[in-house]
Amino acid sequence: MAIQNASDLLVYAKTDDAAAQITRIRVLTTDPITVPDGGTTGTVKINNITNDAGVIYDDISTAAAANTGTAVLTAINTILTDAAYDYASGTEQTDGNYKYRDFTNGAVGLVPTLSIVDGTATLNEGAIIIEIVTPGSSAIFDPVAYSTSASFSTNMDLRDVTTKDSDGWSESLGGLKSFEVSTDILQSINPDVPLDGTDFFDKLKTRSIVDLSFSDRIRNVLRTNLTQSGVDGFALNSATQSNLQDDPFGGNTASKLTSGASTSSESLYYPFTASRVENKKLSVSVYLKGVDASNTSATFYVNNAGTDNSIRIISGSGTAAGYGANAYKVTGLGYGGTATENWTRVAIEFNNPINVDLGDDSVDTYIYPGLSAAQDSDEIYTSSWQIETTPEATDYQDPTEITHWQGNALVSSVSFDAGVEDNLTCSASFTGTGQIYPNGLGPELIEDTGFDDASYWTVSGGTSVVEDGYGKIITTSAITKITKDLGLTPGDYFLLTYTVHTSTAGSLSIHDGWETDPEIDMQIPSTVGTHSVLLKNGQDTLEIKRTAGATTIWLSSISLKKVL
Repeated sequence: MAIQNASDLLVYAKTDDAAAQITRIRVLTTDPITVPDGGTTGTVKINNITNDAGVIYDDISTAAAANTGTAVLTAINTILTDAAYDYASGTEQTDGNYKYRDFTNGAVGLVPTLSIVDGTATLNEGAIIIEIVTPGSSAIFDPVAYSTSASFSTNMDLRDVTTKDSDGWSESLGGLKSFEVSTDILQSINPDVPLDGTDFFDKLKTRSIVDLSFSDRIRNVLRTNLTQSGVDGFALNSATQSNLQDDPFGGNTASKLTSGASTSSESLYYPFTASRVENKKLSVSVYLKGVDASNTSATFYVNNAGTDNSIRIISGSGTAAGYGANAYKVTGLGYGGTATENWTRVAIEFNNPINVDLGDDSVDTYIYPGLSAAQDSDEIYTSSWQIETTPEATDYQDPTEITHWQGNALVSSVSFDAGVEDNLTCSASFTGTGQIYPNGLGPELIEDTGFDDASYWTVSGGTSVVEDGYGKIITTSAITKITKDLGLTPGDYFLLTYTVHTSTAGSLSIHDGWETDPEIDMQIPSTVGTHSVLLKNGQDTLEIKRTAGATTIWLSSISLKKVL
């Protein structure tokens, strides 16, 4: 039997380490391409190349020396293993009518799937097959079980420093600090219904360190509250995107999606590892909003997750109806109003545990502006996506606002109490081996968080300056920026928190962020107020710059901490 009537667990463990995506590219051994004028050589183009810093490259041409699988595969290999792209290549193999190589991405985490398209040469039918051998994934924290209790405590030993001058009073100084987490877990012992991550006795025997988080219940699978292409797995399929739009909660984390003229299937999508929802129920919800009276519809689609699902409007205006297998159209959306008005929240909910074909690399959620089969310069706003392993969507949970404490620990005790039928209660205690980090954030990396020391920063371009407690990014048109070399490791996640004191013109960007081209930076909020942005950095230096044109923005505080 399955676990029943257990409360939400407040202790999460890292059940999967971050993994790099491994992509297999197969090319027909004979005549994979057709070259104009009867030639034998030509180029094909590779899209969605993601290097080890998370920068995405498109439209990169290869030059095949001959019309053979080996020649085309060699040309692809030359591009992907270049230092700028940093893929590791396996050796060429033969499989029936195809030659293939496996390519390992230089960065861990979710990345877009490689795409190979026509260049000067045309790909013949079935010429290239791209398979995901191992999907990329971020480190995953999942509930280790369903518990009846959980507790967290921190301790500090005292050192006696009493002297004859203490006048008879005991005096102490702080000594060693430590933390402890304990939990009682109602656990299934039915081998047909296993609970991953609960073999604490094995952790005790092997003295293995557990990366542990004591947390509010984590419902949203997504790490980010943004919907920008390139952020934590979000990707565009030909559509264009305008970011930092007003969202349903008074912030600016939304995006506007625009399709091309007389086209189809242009979308924003989010893939996540299929194994995360195997044998679990699933709900996927998003906020949608029309742009104007002629743009009030969107298409919602979930791929690779079965067909036993339904759609509903959770709140707001509009009508949802079927639009093909696993696809739904939402029409009559509201538009206009203030940031928090006229938003519609829509959910696709799966009625039974999902039996995912684990050969599929991911489960994919798509939003198309307009009707996906007949788009014509359609536009739609979307915001605040939530993916959760529950049969019914719950209130939106902003991933950046989850309260938790995180650190490494050893299992210090395990005990089992007999239950009834196929259940027992496991009690486990975890003793910390180092520092505990509030909200999973490491120590502050910026020494001058209040812009009090002009010599700490490097300022270039325009009339930008650090003075009197402000980082002033000012220019009439020239590129200007405030930077600090912090020795950051490219590919790590960081939480940037900053306060905009004055904002009268222009906008801000982070250099080498998540965007789709190395010359296009990640735009960040620049309205007056305090903002937090999750960053996956592309270089070792923090660089805040004007996005374009005339800019006058003053920052009054800034903080950067690594996300553990």
